[in-house]
Amino acid sequence: MYLRPAFAETDLDRIESLVRNFHFGLLVTHGPNGMDASHIPFAVEREGDVLTVTGHLAAANAQCALFDGGQALAVFSGPHAYIAPSWYVTQPSVPTWDFCAVHLHGVLEPMVSHDEMLDQLAQSDPGGFDHRQLTDKYRTMMLNGIRSFRLRVLRIEAQWKMSQNRSVADREGVIAALRAQGQGDVADLVAATLPER
Repeated sequence: MYLRPAFAETDLDRIESLVRNFHFGLLVTHGPNGMDASHIPFAVEREGDVLTVTGHLAAANAQCALFDGGQALAVFSGPHAYIAPSWYVTQPSVPTWDFCAVHLHGVLEPMVSHDEMLDQLAQSDPGGFDHRQLTDKYRTMMLNGIRSFRLRVLRIEAQWKMSQNRSVADREGVIAALRAQGQGDVADLVAATLPER
């Protein structure tokens, strides 16, 4: 990801929070057939300053062949919104987009035990999936049809582009326009860049 210094985010708490709250991401790998990507839910774990994400794919997915040491990129997008040039006090201006994004680069490891796989499924389900409600036969069939993985994160790239490069007056115009359009989540993030009064 191209990171402009004004927008680069290094706060691990904020990064973890985005991954946890916007956990439907993109797993990108490069294998014998070139680039592959899968849109999947992830779960995030943290030990000190180290993040790990877990997920699963259909067993027939070609990306599963890379689970034993292959490199991967997990991509997460947070709140975002179009920013119209008319919202700025400073003119002339051009349109842009404010957004939050996290790229997690790392190495894939397979989860092979059924207990680990079931834990991963439960963690990625906000509704609280309970495998004990399944019959043994159905549970075994389900587990045979998926492959679970752990992505050990080696490098993090994160960007919070929230109009920080604009004047306070310009940002106040952006905040007001976003709130008027019902984009309060992005407006709050832009407001967080304002100096305290």
